[in-house]
This record gives sequence, C-alpha cells and structure tokens, in this order.
Amino acid sequence: MLISKLKIKGFRSFGEKVTIEIKKDLAAFIGLNSSGKTSALEALRKLFGLHSERDIRFQDFHIGKDESPEDFDSRELFIEVRLDFSEAEKENIPHFFSYMVVDEEGADPYVRIRLEANWKKIDYEPEGSVDIKTYFIKVGDEEESEEIKQPIPSHFKSIFQILYVPAIRRPAEQLKYASGSILYRVLRKINFKDEFKEKFDEKIAEINDDFRGLPELEIVQKAINGYWDKFHKDERYKETSLGFGGSDFDSILKKLEISFSPTPVHRKFNVDELGEGYRSLFYLTLVCALLEIEEKLAKDDKEEETIGIDRPLMTILAIEEPENHIAPQLLGRVIKILNTIAKKANCQVLLSSHTSAIVKRLDPESIHHFRITELFQTQVNGIVLPKKTTEAYKFIKEAVYNYPEIYFSKLVVIGEGDSEDVIFNRLMEVKDTDFDDNIITFAPLGHRFVNHIWRLLETLHIPYITLLDLDIEREGGGWGRVKYALQQLLKIGVEKKKILGLKGGSILSDERLDGMHKWELKTDDDVDSLMGWVNMLKKYDIYYSSPLDLDFLMLEHYPDFYKSAIPKGGGPEIPDAEEDYDAFEIKLNSAIQATLKSDKATAITYNEDQKELMIWYNYHFLGRGKPSTHIHALSLMTDKELLDNLPDVFNQIFKKITKQLEIPAK
Repeated sequence: MLISKLKIKGFRSFGEKVTIEIKKDLAAFIGLNSSGKTSALEALRKLFGLHSERDIRFQDFHIGKDESPEDFDSRELFIEVRLDFSEAEKENIPHFFSYMVVDEEGADPYVRIRLEANWKKIDYEPEGSVDIKTYFIKVGDEEESEEIKQPIPSHFKSIFQILYVPAIRRPAEQLKYASGSILYRVLRKINFKDEFKEKFDEKIAEINDDFRGLPELEIVQKAINGYWDKFHKDERYKETSLGFGGSDFDSILKKLEISFSPTPVHRKFNVDELGEGYRSLFYLTLVCALLEIEEKLAKDDKEEETIGIDRPLMTILAIEEPENHIAPQLLGRVIKILNTIAKKANCQVLLSSHTSAIVKRLDPESIHHFRITELFQTQVNGIVLPKKTTEAYKFIKEAVYNYPEIYFSKLVVIGEGDSEDVIFNRLMEVKDTDFDDNIITFAPLGHRFVNHIWRLLETLHIPYITLLDLDIEREGGGWGRVKYALQQLLKIGVEKKKILGLKGGSILSDERLDGMHKWELKTDDDVDSLMGWVNMLKKYDIYYSSPLDLDFLMLEHYPDFYKSAIPKGGGPEIPDAEEDYDAFEIKLNSAIQATLKSDKATAITYNEDQKELMIWYNYHFLGRGKPSTHIHALSLMTDKELLDNLPDVFNQIFKKITKQLEIPAK
C-alpha cells in the first residue's frame, strides 16, 4: 500500500485545504522551520497512531492570522489519505474490498480514509468539546456527488501502525518495556510459551535465594527490617526483602538494557552515554530492527505459534529531521537505509528536514516543499520535472541539486557568478540587509542558464530577484540577453500582452521576437530602445549590469580604487597617447577585442572613457582572479565611499528586497 495523497484542512497551519501528492515510497517534506512539516507528520499520527496519539485538542484547529479564539464558536478540520495498491499487494485487497472506489472503468481501485474533527465552544469547559470520527469515503476522489461515509470498524486500527521518530531522540525511552515503546513492540511480537516463563521464574528465584543467603547480606537485611519496624507499626508492608526486583517475567523484561563496547574507558557504555549523533543513529537502528523482526517473523512457517500480535498490513515510518547531530557523510548512509525500508511492500517512509545537505540525496520527485504564506498558512508544492529526458537531467543538475539552499529561503537573489557573490556580501553590510538574518540565499549561476532555476522557484512559489549581465556588443549580448529573458518569462506563464506590448496596443510578433537578437545596436537611439526593454523587465525583478557586466560596472563607478588594487610594481602597461599614439591605439584596440570577446569588436556604443577602462578590465578580470580583485578594491573603500557612488541598479535591487520581505528600516 502507498499513501498517494494526503489532504489536510483546518489542522494547525493548514488553513485552506492542501493536497500533497506523493509519488514515491520515500517522501521528503522540506522547508524552513515552522512551515508545517511536523504538522503534516503529526496529521498522520492523528489518523494512524496509537490511541493516545490520536487525541485532538483545541490548539490543533487552525486559527487565522487576524482571528482571535474569542471570535468563533466552532471549528472543523479533516485529515484524509488515499491508499493505492501495487500488483504485489493483491493479498491485502480483500481487507478493503467493500470500501474501495474507482474513478472510471478499468482504473485501479483505491481507498479513501478520512478523520473529521469538530470543536465547539462550551461555557463550562475552557478548551471546549471535540468530536472525532474516522470514515471510509466511498466515492471517487474527483467525484462531485454527495459523499458516502462509512465509519471505520475498530479492528481496522490494528492494520496500520505509524512509527514516529521525533527530532529529539531519546533511545533510552524506547529501550524500556513500556506500552508504546519500540522495545515493547518488538518483544510483544514474540509469544513466550508458559514453560519458558516458568523455567525463567525458577532460575530468577534460585539467584535471589543464593543472593539472600550470603552472610553479609543477612546483616544488611536485618538492619533494614529493624529500623523499618521501629518507624511504623502498620501490619501492612511489614516485611522487606532485598533482591533483584520482581521475580516475575514481565518485571525482568522492564529491566532489559543494552550496552556498547569497546569504549575508551574500558567499560561498557549504556545508550545515554553515547554522543548525540550515535544516540540518534541508534534510535533509527531500533526502528529498522522492529521492521525487520516483523518481516522475518511473518515469513516463519510456524507463524501462528511465534507471533503474539498480527503484523500490520502497513507501517508508516515518520522521521523528523534525520540529519540531527549526524555528519553529512553519515546522513547519506541513513537515506540509503531509509530507501531500502521504503521499498518493502508494507512500508512507507516520510521524513521532514530543513537542511540543504539532504536535498542531493533525494529523488527530486520525492521532494515536497513547504512554505508559509503571508496569511500564515502552509503551502505545499512538489517538483515538476520536464517530460524530455535530456531537459529533466539538466533541470535536476542545474536547479534541483545545484542550489539546495533555495528550498529554505524566503527570497533568492540570482547572480551571474563569484563577482556578484563577493559584492552582495559587502553590500548587505552597508545596506543593513543581512542575508542570513532575513533568510535570503544568493544563487550564483556559474555560466548556467537562468531558465532552470526560474522554473524551479516559480513552481515552489519562492520570490526571487535576478541580476544578469547585459553584455552589449558581445556575442549574444544586448538584444540577445533581453530576448532570452522575455522568452523565459513566457515559458513560466507570464502573459504575452504584458511583456510584448508595444505603443498603440499592438503586440510584438513571435517572428520579431525570434529575430530580436539581430536588431541593430549602433546608435544612441538603438541603445535607448534597448534600455527601454531593460527597464520594463525590472517589473519582473530582472535587472542588468549595464552596459557590460558587473565587473565593468564596478570598475566604471570606482576607477581609482580598482586602479589602486594592484600589487607593487603591477598594473597594465599603457603607452602614453601623446607620446606614441599608434602604440596606444594598438593597446586600446587589443583591450576592446579581449573585453568584448571578438577580434571584430569596435565598442561603437561605448564612450572614450569606457574604452580606456577596458585596458584595466582586461588586466584585472581577464588576466587575474575576479573575486580577489573585488575583495581587494572593496577593502580600500570606506562604507561611505562605497555608498556615495553605488551603481543605481544595486539601490533598486535592495529597495526591492526590502519591499519583498518588508524588512524594517534601521
């Protein structure tokens, strides 16, 4: 069986109905803290947990952002799952046959189980009254007809079990023979025969008798009895007996412990003496052992004699933050083991995480992204891969796996590469907009196409701002950069009339858009026309380093600092134009061609000062490391000097960041 859909409405942060479509045996709920991941796992506990875990209280009902508990008299919630069956699980179908539904003739049957809870305010009861009912829903998932509900018989509760591993692992509690603990579940699988119990009790009685027969112990026993008798005269509890606890079988089981060796101190450790990481791993070990024991005992030929309690038809393993206290390398091993468990016919694994280390270890289709909306409600989105195999591979490599931090961001700033990373890190200090404090991620493209990360962020509804190079007079630059951005906006669903609208109400045709990269860019009017499109794209949070790239933009705004950022005796050799104009022209033309990456480049749209700066651009950014040059130059500036001549594109971007996240001014 597989939970293929989980629907939640009115439960904690799930205000509006949220449908989580689960395609894999191992599903991962990822996102920022307090985005609803734990609530989704808890919802499954309410549906499938032990009796004590199914309790629903007033605080489990959703309260809106602008609501107060005093404003309403009742509340409703529901938690529903859809169960699908594989070919290998046909033997399980008879249990559910009378409750199954199909969407259409020939389609696979499935089962819908729903928990419904209603809260009502009661004057004499502070937390009100909660009514909880669980049903089979006997109409199709997409049918609009009136629902037919049938209460779930009580014996069905033993068909499912959910093993919940909390974020804080306390394996010692699971090693106690107490109801609900993992050890209890493991040992209850064994049907201890009466003759074994009798023999066990006899051996324990013999040990206690031998122990009490020690002369030294008799002195201890008499002293305790003597003073106990002096302190009270009640006939009850008069006799005391020193021994190894109770002598019955259940009492001994409650004292079972596990130890670990060898250790650095040459004695055995108990589980509480392990480090946090190993405690966490051992907790998972207990869960995995339980599942294997159930499987092995179920295959035993003498099953009726061996198993004390029937094996559940389905086990849901819900794990909070498997990364807790575990190194990334060990986390990879944990995920491999969980994937193995998830492939078992009777198991499904769901985990929650808020670390980027886990993303690369997951199947993209198993990832479900959780985020909180402006109304403080949980929104869940899955990753939709392209249909073409080659595109899907690029998408996974360039977006899903390449930027794992974005899943845990409130806002993503996309830049071309390392230069942007260095500069944004300095600017967020002087702009009082710390990226970490505001949960902003910078994602460097690193020569990758921006369309993949745009598609991913659009799917996950994560806001983003993009800074690209305009690359005027470079191959594919200028009009080509604008054309690319327009085409990608169309692909992610922006209306054509909004971004391709022209004066007079007409719309740029597909043919003209396809040929935009060939539009002329020679005169001031051509540049003005290009910048009109560039300014329009700012409405979609797309900005450009103009006229070339960010390196040239910084050099143009802070020429003295970048000219000073050279080693002693370094710098480009620039002939004096007045003394040897021909040599200067050769040097200048060589720098222009290198900067614009073409031996035919003339820099016709650049002014004379910009052309001369290309000599320094060639020296700093083509002959030396870009990040190191920016770090050196920025270190020479005071905050005031940096802000006084800051390129306006950065002012616009940081203003947009502030607006997107509503960051209060300092």
